[in-house]
Amino acid sequence: MAQISSPYGMRPVQIFGGTPFAAAIRSYPVLSNPTNPIFFAEPVAIVAGNIQKIAASPTNATTANSPIGVFLGAEWQDPIRGFVNSQYLPGGLGTTATQVRCKVLEHPWAVFKIQASGPVNNNQLQLNMGLLASSLVPGSANGNIATGDSLIAGDAASIAVTATLALTIVGFPNAPGSQPGDPFTDVLVCWNFGVHRMMNSLAI
Repeated sequence: MAQISSPYGMRPVQIFGGTPFAAAIRSYPVLSNPTNPIFFAEPVAIVAGNIQKIAASPTNATTANSPIGVFLGAEWQDPIRGFVNSQYLPGGLGTTATQVRCKVLEHPWAVFKIQASGPVNNNQLQLNMGLLASSLVPGSANGNIATGDSLIAGDAASIAVTATLALTIVGFPNAPGSQPGDPFTDVLVCWNFGVHRMMNSLAI
């Protein structure tokens, strides 16, 4: 709910322009399992050919921190349980798990719902098309082990007309219990131009 702080990461809702999100993802092999878990709806990057969680809020400069998309689950072969399909990728699966893969929504014009860390109102959106930087914290603190969900939120304090911020606010979700100006406003966002790896001339 937008009345309480309950961040849930970046949840896909549609493609920019109004096309429905068709659940299209790409499955990436995990070459080296990360020490820290990757949670559902958490932005990820490709570093040395391997999917990893983003360590800080990205900018429009292409770095190892530049997102390739948003993580939407994992799968692997477990020697005891067999095939596992998981909401999140646990850290340190070790050498027992094989064929580990991450499912990533990599569309550069995907629209996501994210909870802001404070209020966002209509005036901010209409006057500025405000730019909203994600609060991204490395380590297990930015996810819920019990549910596998991300706890990443948008940084409401950083809203400004600034080209280097991570996300562009494009609207508000039409949902019960969620209104513009709520204490922890739900907003619709897409990647700011140049932030996503495929929006940069260096690509990946």
